Amino acid sequence: MRQFVDPETGEVFYEEQILRRPDEIVKVFRPAGRSAKFVKIKASQKAKRRLRKLSLAEAGFLLKIIPYASEGTNLLEGDNERGQKGIPLTVKDLARVADCSYPQARKIVKSFIEQRILRRVETDGRTALAINPLFSLNGKAAETSLLQLFRQEITEAGEDPNSE
Repeated sequence: MRQFVDPETGEVFYEEQILRRPDEIVKVFRPAGRSAKFVKIKASQKAKRRLRKLSLAEAGFLLKIIPYASEGTNLLEGDNERGQKGIPLTVKDLARVADCSYPQARKIVKSFIEQRILRRVETDGRTALAINPLFSLNGKAAETSLLQLFRQEITEAGEDPNSE
């Protein structure tokens, strides 16, 4: 790496060589003086393949409901804006969250259950929906109960949802 100094301003520059693949884009940014927040979404090749199989409507629905998954258990619960905090969301609630009709939400939820993206669970005498940890966003480690619930899917995928 070579260093250059601008004679007028005294600013220091560095010359670097970047090797990249033909399908990669390199972006230079200056984070100094700005606070930036980044969201990291699981991006393993297997996860990308799973998401590519979803229709646009299904992918959009999933993206809109994922923030309602509780940490560790991935149960879809209210947040006091949509449904009561800590109470499982119904399909009707999910339709409001995803801004779609109830029949469309019911159809997508049924499809997700068949595809093993969602699973119905009994909790405190209520039926709740849990998101498969292989489809959820990064966050806290999945609890043992969630891993047991989706044990077959995780085994078939050959992935550990708690690995980074």
